[in-house]
Amino acid sequence: MSLPETTQLFRWRHRLNGEAFSLLRAVYDPSTGQAVAVVSELADSPVHGITYDFADVADAALPLLRANLSPHLTSLLWIAHFGDFSSYDPGGPETFTAITLKVAENGYRDDDQGDRRLTADEVTRLFHGRPLAPVPEVLAGLEPLT
Repeated sequence: MSLPETTQLFRWRHRLNGEAFSLLRAVYDPSTGQAVAVVSELADSPVHGITYDFADVADAALPLLRANLSPHLTSLLWIAHFGDFSSYDPGGPETFTAITLKVAENGYRDDDQGDRRLTADEVTRLFHGRPLAPVPEVLAGLEPLT
């Protein structure tokens, strides 16, 4: 069975530094109502630091996930993704961090409690056995933001 998924660039507003954009990839399992969303920080975004303001990242991405996957999402696992594609400076290894967000009155809130590192194998399992394609390859197949 093929699960609904989405891949797209999206804009969001960093509360301290202004407009940014990131790569969003997500998969949704209708049988559980759970989605897993990976947000990759991109070097050519005018603003960096998605983990410093992940609540605003999630607030911007959630309507896209509901529109493209299902309006009935019951739970979401958010993952911040970094690698050589995130900075023009040589970076370390590719990393994935599960971000624990709390639902607040007017959106998400991030207090950095409960965040944890994931391996690429764990992310592949969360995507139901499908490894994530390399970011440069994904970006080459997407229309640029206008």
